[in-house]
Amino acid sequence: MRIFLLVCLLLWVTPYLFSQNARERSVELSATVQESPPQIQLNWPSDPNATFYKVYRKNINDDSWGLPIADLPGSATTYIDTNVSIGQAYEYGFFKKEFDLVQDTFCVPPGTNLKFAISDMYGIGLCCNFNFGFYRISACDQVIAEGSDFGWYNEEYFQVCDNGQSCTEVVITIAPDIFPNSTSWVLSNDQTSEVIGSSGPAGTFIDERPKYGFIYAGIKAPALETPGKILLMIDDEYLAPLSNEIETLKQDLIAEGWIVLIRYTNKNTTVNAVKSQILEVYQSHPDLRSLFLIGHIPVPYSGNIYPDTHSENHQGAWSADTYYGELDGNWTDQSVDITTAFFPRNHNIPGDGKFDQDSIPTGKMELEVGRIDFFDMSFFQANEIELTRRYLNKNHLWRSGKIDVKRRALVDDNFNAQFAAPAASAWRNFAPMFGSENIHELDYFETMRDESYLWSYGCGSGTHISVDGVGTTQDFANDSLLTVFTMQFGSQFGDWDNDNNFLKAPLASGLTLTNVWAGNPPYNFHHMALGHTIGYSVRATQNTNGVYHPGPQLVHTALLGDPTLRMHIVKPPLSFEPEQRFNSEIKFHYSPSPDPEVMGYYIYRSTNPDGGFERISPQLLTDPSTFTDIPPYNGQFYYMLRAIKLEQSASGTYYNLSPGIIKLTDFFVSTAERPIEQSLKIFPNPTSDHLMLQLDQRYPMDIGDDLRIEIINTNGQIQKSFNHLHDNQMLDLQGLANGVYFLNIYSKKGRVWTKRFVKLSN
Repeated sequence: MRIFLLVCLLLWVTPYLFSQNARERSVELSATVQESPPQIQLNWPSDPNATFYKVYRKNINDDSWGLPIADLPGSATTYIDTNVSIGQAYEYGFFKKEFDLVQDTFCVPPGTNLKFAISDMYGIGLCCNFNFGFYRISACDQVIAEGSDFGWYNEEYFQVCDNGQSCTEVVITIAPDIFPNSTSWVLSNDQTSEVIGSSGPAGTFIDERPKYGFIYAGIKAPALETPGKILLMIDDEYLAPLSNEIETLKQDLIAEGWIVLIRYTNKNTTVNAVKSQILEVYQSHPDLRSLFLIGHIPVPYSGNIYPDTHSENHQGAWSADTYYGELDGNWTDQSVDITTAFFPRNHNIPGDGKFDQDSIPTGKMELEVGRIDFFDMSFFQANEIELTRRYLNKNHLWRSGKIDVKRRALVDDNFNAQFAAPAASAWRNFAPMFGSENIHELDYFETMRDESYLWSYGCGSGTHISVDGVGTTQDFANDSLLTVFTMQFGSQFGDWDNDNNFLKAPLASGLTLTNVWAGNPPYNFHHMALGHTIGYSVRATQNTNGVYHPGPQLVHTALLGDPTLRMHIVKPPLSFEPEQRFNSEIKFHYSPSPDPEVMGYYIYRSTNPDGGFERISPQLLTDPSTFTDIPPYNGQFYYMLRAIKLEQSASGTYYNLSPGIIKLTDFFVSTAERPIEQSLKIFPNPTSDHLMLQLDQRYPMDIGDDLRIEIINTNGQIQKSFNHLHDNQMLDLQGLANGVYFLNIYSKKGRVWTKRFVKLSN
């Protein structure tokens, strides 16, 4: 019956629903940058319905926009920011309709008994479905009544206070959800039934929908060299059959600058046990940034929510990997008691292991979380192990630059303005990535069977295995689509932990590596156009707290796929070999990257096979073979060579690094005394602050500026060095601690002489 009523209501309010389509809800921002003088010009298509644009700017890590930096007329299509610097990037927000509260004020006689009736034509209230809306009634500086999750209908009765004036102001404040046409209210005199005020008939928009866009734009923004630490949490059933693929993933991550931590768990354990493992790692590594769940690791469930509006069969606990990424909030299992959902997995009762929280408890995710999980995908001929193997293999091909797709986007919108215009997530994100001219409205499957699109979006009425107008899980099993990053939206399948789920299906075939249920909430991926990972953008969406969307996010927000993936790949150098020369010096041989736009190279060094590389080449190297390194002590060192180019997108320019080629070198500076025959004498020995070198002309050495002198301690660490050697040379030993040292002399012909001496204080 509810479905029938919903269809009838949708038909009835069709003129309202289609008065704003998904594209009109967006500001499609792109940037043109200039270096001299520095400026960022922001561009967007003309909107004849726009009345104004408010422009905001902030640093990427700021948690609020502050005051507008510009107010523009609705006819504007460009804005130039000259208060910018080369080497920096800035985040901009453009609003042609902001996230406003709706407020109505009425003056009534003091002491009047009032009735406030609020209803929702879809039975979804204002709270925990789209954007955490609410209503609030105030008078005499006090809140008289408030509410949010009222379902179909609610009534509030109250008596107006006496403020000593002839009338008392009653203020009704509404924070609309993203169905601003579904809520209506009436304020009336409870004794006379006189209507004092109302929002209008059911189906009337109580407010215009927000219209906005974001971009992260810059001129030569710096390369993101050291992304941080990542924890790979892996289903232990994968340990043996996928050991090679897991090792390849680990090495790929290290080659991009990550420090990799690995833990294994079992699919039959509890979500609390998995969380304990994550917390244990986090306590030892408080700078942990990212979490990649690989396999059917226990899926947390939480809330009393129905983000797809289906309270009749889908209200309750939804899958919630946010539980694993939010590390200091209070997740409880005490209060929610609901068993109306069709599937038992959504039932939520106290003490059942499913949590009460509708939203992320602290509103802040500490970790960027992504998951691949092909459990129970029987429409595909391969089992979950093989599907995971295929995913990890195409992941490796993508990040090593061996998959080429066209930088453009596809939108298949079968909702248009229905259900709050979910495809606005496509238009807002794709413009900063590719420019509006490279966004194409085409059929999802028919187009991408043969043509490649880096990003895509598809939405329509759904089940857990299909989306009307887009396709089915079986279609993904039969086809191989040429898209890497995708977004989808529709009923049922956003709660993804079920058999043959449509949200998981793209990752099991074709080139696709990530997917999100984008529409509730709107997602924000604009950071990726300047080099950030998809995990960064998903976490920013989850932690929005009013920056990108009003209110906190529901617990169901999730990334399916590898959270470390980036949009733009630079092909790595073809080869790289470190070679020890002159006993204490490392030189490098390489073959360049095949990417013709590579500007140069950086060289990095680490002692940790799991990552932690630090750059040792202070400047960009056009020829790495001209660079030399002297390690600080004897031991094993890992060297990495990465190519760098100036990447250009529709958001400006930034320096982009290739994956690195890593090679291990055993470095050893000998401290064994090798005779110098009678060519050189050193005295006094032992000595204090100075050491005299005296040459015997009867036994000439290769004297000249090419000879180097180094003083080495017993650990092989260089303490002092001198660039050339001459007769009667006095070496300054001040600053050296007392102990045994070795004087190494390196000739231009590659010979090394070593003499032992002792340093003692006077």
